Amino acid sequence: FINLLSFFCPMKPIKIDGEFDSAVLNIALDTIRIGKQALVFANTKKSAEKTAEEISKKIKGENELLRELAEKSSAALSRPTKQCERLSFCIKKGIAFHHAGLVEKQRNLIEENFKNGAIKIICSTPTLALGVDLPAYRAIIKDLKRYTVHGLTWIPVLDYLQMSGRAGRPNYDTEGQAIAIALTNGEKEKIKEKYLDGMPEEIYSKLAVEPVLRTYVLSLIAASFTATKKQLFDFFDRTFYAYQFKDLRRMHATISKVIDM
Repeated sequence: FINLLSFFCPMKPIKIDGEFDSAVLNIALDTIRIGKQALVFANTKKSAEKTAEEISKKIKGENELLRELAEKSSAALSRPTKQCERLSFCIKKGIAFHHAGLVEKQRNLIEENFKNGAIKIICSTPTLALGVDLPAYRAIIKDLKRYTVHGLTWIPVLDYLQMSGRAGRPNYDTEGQAIAIALTNGEKEKIKEKYLDGMPEEIYSKLAVEPVLRTYVLSLIAASFTATKKQLFDFFDRTFYAYQFKDLRRMHATISKVIDM
């Protein structure tokens, strides 16, 4: 990292001065200084927790509301764990981490208090990029690589767009900034080529996989959403699966096979 950081932006270049070697830390602290909020996306739970803790250690002072929230986060479990203690420490500073390892009460507390402005920064795994509407002015994407069966690989463009899309939500802001971190000039060029100038991947319906189709057929029948075979056909005729598959007669035959099973 360098202390003077510049980032890609469709409108104008952004420059942030920072006193620390960590780009994420400098951007997060700058976000708080300008009175805004940010989501920091890391590729693992451990990285999300560590990043939140690092930011928290640089923030001085606490207030009564944050102390109460910290206590509530610890009280979510009958016997607080080390993770609870770590989360409590971060929340006292207005910072939090968010991932599937937290209990629902903790996740709800973090999301609600980010919405009301008490928590300024959430460090999260990419799960928070899907289907949430939070007042984040900045989406700071710490890691654009993820561990897979093939080793450390670049994430799909669609995943990048999901994370970037958390910044500047219409209900909260008139603009937003999505900032991707590059460690080298080579990475910077790769990010520009793949994510800023590149095209998102094609989307394919998962209903084309028969075990998935079975689950949804069973769900629609069990929930009494559809009561006849015709209603079931009519429902699937309006899905993205039908749009892609196009052969409705063959699709109906597959659904009939699933029903018989």
